[in-house]
Amino acid sequence: MSTMNIENLRKSFGETEILRGIDLDVGDGEFVALVGPSGCGKSTLLRLIAGLEVATSGRLVIGGRDVTALPPKERDVAMVFQNYALYPHMTVRSNMGFSLKLRGAEKAEIERKVTEAADVLGLDTLLDRYPGQLSGGQRQRVATGRAIVRDPKLFLFDEPLSNLDAKLRVQMRTEIKALHQRLGNTMIYVTHDQIEAMTLADRIVVMHSGRIEQEGAPLDLYDRPANAFVGGFLGSPSMNFIKGHIRGGSVVTDDGSVLPGGEAVGGHEGRTVLWGARPESIVPATEGFSGMIEVVEPTGPDTQLLVRVAGQPLVVLLRSRTPATPGEKITMTVSPSEIHLFDADHGSRIEAKP
Repeated sequence: MSTMNIENLRKSFGETEILRGIDLDVGDGEFVALVGPSGCGKSTLLRLIAGLEVATSGRLVIGGRDVTALPPKERDVAMVFQNYALYPHMTVRSNMGFSLKLRGAEKAEIERKVTEAADVLGLDTLLDRYPGQLSGGQRQRVATGRAIVRDPKLFLFDEPLSNLDAKLRVQMRTEIKALHQRLGNTMIYVTHDQIEAMTLADRIVVMHSGRIEQEGAPLDLYDRPANAFVGGFLGSPSMNFIKGHIRGGSVVTDDGSVLPGGEAVGGHEGRTVLWGARPESIVPATEGFSGMIEVVEPTGPDTQLLVRVAGQPLVVLLRSRTPATPGEKITMTVSPSEIHLFDADHGSRIEAKP
């Protein structure tokens, strides 16, 4: 059973508190992505799970066994690092089988497991090459293969694709997802790239300042962010925010611009809010709110506009090659179900009152 349970885990370096009480349960075979901005504590959390750092307090259970005080080699986890961490003087075969050799495994067993992993990862023709003779994507597969041969309870990935170019990242992302579907192992994946998290994970854990802001299925977090931070972090381009007051079922900005209020305005008359809408939710219309187009960015199938509304920038993503010109006025609307309202002071999501 490859489950993991974290209870009130904390980590401080001197007087600086990095993790401020993390509670997280991961199910058997689940793929969980830890996301958040630099410095939020996601890599520190992964290192605590691996045993590379010692927790200040709290409890960590892997596969039903308390491993909080155990060294890395006794936790039965395998970690894939950002920088691959391959031995340059060893062949692919030797790199992949090295951890088994250290454990004293028989040569026949090492060869069998290395061959099986190489077949899964498409490395069977590269086993006698050295890391210096491989591309970045091939090195990443070798690092992953080294983890696979250990058959651990838990796979830990620490931003494994950040050193790759954009095209190779997409390819490796697909390979990692296919690998999880094939192996069915429990995987925890740290990334700052929310697109990676959305496409790979069964569940996303969004972290900020050493705390978990929200966790859940990718589309649940995307459609109903618990606060403005999560709403702004997930999505590319990110969610638009405009400050205003709820009046008569609409959101009115300081300059008098009137935005549609959405489904959550009920019972909040006069409240100061952040009006949120995702770029793809904003569409041209004959009636609605207006703005001035400042920048037009055609991307091929889509057209991205930067529009000035109520003195604030608003990104609009049109799913077509729409002709538009800077300096042109545009009228837009948003479906009520796709409008998000957040408290202007605390950023928490606002729901309609009965």
